[in-house]
Amino acid sequence: MQDHLTLVEILLGKDHYLIDGDIVDKFVRPLMTVEVYDAPPYIEGMAKWGDDMIPVINIAPLLGMDRADTKRQRTLIIPEGVVSETGMAVSVDDVFNVRTVIPSDIMPADISAVEGIEEYVKGLIRLNIETEEKQEELLLLYLNLHKMLTDLLKGKIARPAPDFYVWRWDNSRQSQ
Repeated sequence: MQDHLTLVEILLGKDHYLIDGDIVDKFVRPLMTVEVYDAPPYIEGMAKWGDDMIPVINIAPLLGMDRADTKRQRTLIIPEGVVSETGMAVSVDDVFNVRTVIPSDIMPADISAVEGIEEYVKGLIRLNIETEEKQEELLLLYLNLHKMLTDLLKGKIARPAPDFYVWRWDNSRQSQ
């Protein structure tokens, strides 16, 4: 049994969330994307990563929120084999901290507080944050990013993804 979880604190819109750190390979600056015609709002486009073209996904619209008005956007690189046969990128408004949490610190989320996204919330986590002037207590939603991305690839979220997008993401062969 795992005695602790490594979580990444991210900013989506105006709110902070926690996601599993074990599915993220790297945090990088926003990637230059090539727009995909008629893509749903959560697909920012395709980006060059190493020798591959990978999809760049913005999960904020999947959760019913807008992007924050910040210039400090970050991209999380999800390596191949974690969610799909190819790598992928997830665009967030910012990355703050990598935190270690004990599983017993995860509290169940009130269904009314997460209505519409309950299957993508693993729970609530209370964090004590010390700043220079005071100590704050935050209550953050712990999101199931892996399930969110898996359901997105299966076409279960928002507008079903056309076969073209699914083929591009799941097919490791590059087009000639």
